[in-house]
Amino acid sequence: MDFHSGQQFKERFVLDEEVVRRFAAFSGDVNPLHMDAAEARSYGFPQAVAHGAIQVAYLSRMIGMVVPGAGALWTGHSLQWLKPVYVGDEIELQVEVRSWSAGAGLLQLQFYASNTKGEHVMKGEAEVKVGHKLASVAPAGPDGQRVALVTGASGGIGAATALALSGNGPAAVHYHANAAGAEAVVKQIVDAGGKAQAFQADLSKAGAAEQLVQAVVVEFGQLDVLVHAATASLTPVALKDSNAADFDAFWRVQVAASQELLKVMIPLMGARKHGRCIFLGTAYLFGQPPAGLAHYVAAKQALWGMVRSASIELGPLGITVNMISPSMTVTGFSAHVPQRVREVEAMKNACRRLATPEDSAAAVAWLASNAASFVNGVNLPVTGGPVM
Repeated sequence: MDFHSGQQFKERFVLDEEVVRRFAAFSGDVNPLHMDAAEARSYGFPQAVAHGAIQVAYLSRMIGMVVPGAGALWTGHSLQWLKPVYVGDEIELQVEVRSWSAGAGLLQLQFYASNTKGEHVMKGEAEVKVGHKLASVAPAGPDGQRVALVTGASGGIGAATALALSGNGPAAVHYHANAAGAEAVVKQIVDAGGKAQAFQADLSKAGAAEQLVQAVVVEFGQLDVLVHAATASLTPVALKDSNAADFDAFWRVQVAASQELLKVMIPLMGARKHGRCIFLGTAYLFGQPPAGLAHYVAAKQALWGMVRSASIELGPLGITVNMISPSMTVTGFSAHVPQRVREVEAMKNACRRLATPEDSAAAVAWLASNAASFVNGVNLPVTGGPVM
């Protein structure tokens, strides 16, 4: 919203009999001076005098609809009626900006009303507070369809998430090497009546995330939801045996790719004032992590810091940024965990089971919906109860 001193706005209207009649009915002011030409002449006027307040009503419409428009709150004014106006007169209303304080949201206006002879019949000043929406839900997008990009969607939590989101719009199914898995997910979505396409990208490479997003936008025309579930393959390694490459592998996919994805999302989602970005964390962020996963947990902790920071920066643009952190989930990613450990984890859980990919997918679907439009910067545990 941009205003400057001297900016002018004009509107013309006719004070015909219908306008006067309707105003009289609304206001209850049926003074014969306004309603009866003969009565008006008995008071020395050549014809019926239109209500002066009608001009103020048109001014109110101009303030509320044009300058400044939506959100305007008229807080004060001073005015003078300089000459009577008559039924049938055409009036030109001119509003001029005297000053504009963007910080305070205050607009000082000067206004004049003139008759067909160019004579000023009303003048004054007005102060208007320009309001901003404090409680509104961002739109879902055209036709309510949301295009979702799910990285790491060839299996596990990513695949379940792509399936869950495909009911609300097209799904971009990303994969790195498992093309068969990605195509199987696409087929399942299409067979159910949805729309999906597989996209390959190695997100450990600089620039790959940006190219992936661009390809999705070319195919589907927009992008409303990002779910970053991709990760490097997890092999436990003791810290004493680890090297920089172990940490770098997770850093590139979890942190560097997330930064690249968010950066390219900002103009896309920000232009439409709507977006959902959801990242996959881990329940190890809440409590004691197991030995041998420092490279994995360190990257997830850094990602959580990015999510928190991004939620602050992108929230004003209508983009929410959140994380879900599931506990041990029955997927190929946890194949390194011995069966006995899985059994113990299930028995320790308040729900007496391990998490499934569908548990996480349901949490993501909620965060991507309008129901979660005021949830921003959170790390939602999907753990069955151990994290409280």
